[in-house]
Amino acid sequence: MGNDSNLMFLKAFFSARMDRLRDVRDDRGAISIETMMIVAGLVVVAAIAAGVILTKVNEKKATIK
Repeated sequence: MGNDSNLMFLKAFFSARMDRLRDVRDDRGAISIETMMIVAGLVVVAAIAAGVILTKVNEKKATIK
């Protein structure tokens, strides 16, 4: 579970996005509420997708045993 490549990819992807947003904030001022809402929405969608994927994998794992 700790070495799931999908979750590692999502973690790296969102870390890179947050680093980029921090750099942008330094150049242009504070992050807007709209940007934060978009980021929060993407995080929720990614969490739902990861949950669905993990559920399907666990179901398939149970049928293989």
